[in-house]
Amino acid sequence: MDYKTLFIVDPVKNERLQLAKFIKQENFTVLVFSGVADCVKRSGLITSGLVIFVLRKGKNEVRNFLKHVRDKSIHYIFLLTPDVPEVDLEELREKGFQSVFRAGNHEKVREITYSLLAPDGLMPRTEKPHPIPIPFIGVSIPDVEEST
Repeated sequence: MDYKTLFIVDPVKNERLQLAKFIKQENFTVLVFSGVADCVKRSGLITSGLVIFVLRKGKNEVRNFLKHVRDKSIHYIFLLTPDVPEVDLEELREKGFQSVFRAGNHEKVREITYSLLAPDGLMPRTEKPHPIPIPFIGVSIPDVEEST
């Protein structure tokens, strides 16, 4: 499995960092952005296989997404929030977006992300040995009898 890159777009810093920590894997490079314009403008050298777009009222709405995004061939996940509880995926598909998904919570986002970026399953984590070998020293503790 090759390294995959995914972008998270969320104007709320704490939320996007929490989502990035929740999704991270050894084989994923996660980049976070505060707005979709920053994501499109600054990511010219790095191509993404997936964009997670967190919907926020006034800041990150579907109209902002449609205004800035040109690449319709990659995967998009819309994370719903209490601010914006619904998104019309059929409208996005009619506009040419081939692979759009809706998620209601972080667990669903992680499930969709792993199924799209690692369809054969994730590689097992590599266990690195401790750099300084620690010898096992057998220490015995004597039994203590209680006196009555």
